Amino acid sequence: MKPKHASFIALAILAVLASGCEKPAIVVKSEAVATVDGDKIGEAELNLALSGLGALGEAQTAEAKIRLLQALVDQRLLAQAAKKAGLDKAPEVAIAMEQASRQVLVEAYAERSFKDVEKPSETEVAEYYNQHPELFSQRRIYRIQELDLKLEPSRLPEVEAKLKSSHSMGDFVNWVKEQGIEGKTAVAVKPAEQIPAPLLDSLSQMKDGEVTILPGRPGHVLIQQLQESQLQSVSLEQAKNAIEQALTVRKRKGMMEADLKKLREAAKIEYASGYAPAVEANVVEKPAN
Repeated sequence: MKPKHASFIALAILAVLASGCEKPAIVVKSEAVATVDGDKIGEAELNLALSGLGALGEAQTAEAKIRLLQALVDQRLLAQAAKKAGLDKAPEVAIAMEQASRQVLVEAYAERSFKDVEKPSETEVAEYYNQHPELFSQRRIYRIQELDLKLEPSRLPEVEAKLKSSHSMGDFVNWVKEQGIEGKTAVAVKPAEQIPAPLLDSLSQMKDGEVTILPGRPGHVLIQQLQESQLQSVSLEQAKNAIEQALTVRKRKGMMEADLKKLREAAKIEYASGYAPAVEANVVEKPAN
């Protein structure tokens, strides 16, 4: 019988390979641990991928290395097959490969340049806590019924009127079915911190049973009913770690935006005619060929 952690390791390996091993380990040796038709897999690459699995026990590490190396071998085989088929020359594949390469550089630059952020002060933490009662002192658990309707814009007034005159969401759903309007309904229970900020702003002002209509995907309308909400507040002490993380992320984002502004100002950026943004410093718009 396989050990219980085997399936976890297999899934984790797939995730690491898909993510591109974003968290590298410090590696000294780089001898080849396998060769696939002349294409070497170095120990550095194996250890780099292994570091993406997080903390593992000795037995788990040994098993993971074997499975991960085989996964890297399979990856090489498939990549070689793709090249033989000429897929690396396909425009969409070439563009995706270039974008992936640039993204790796961006993440490495961000990790190195913006990792040292001053820890938020007690005052900053307290201010953040007080500024966001919907997340902490007035935090709620929301039970929401969502109805995603595929709807022509011209029918929106009709739907709004029917929703307003319906005695219950059930009555409205029945009417939607009678009208042949395609839709999906679902019920979700979510705490405040799992709800996008714009929606949370709306929900925090609603009473149980109230309904709101939101723009959905193109050609769709999202109707949400707040069925029930329960107060489940979080104290400043309980929220401290989460707030520190949020403030650290915000500071890093600010540092990155400031750095990006300097890079824009120092660079000569040229846009084809009609593609330049409305306001952009140090930009030259070139006539389209």
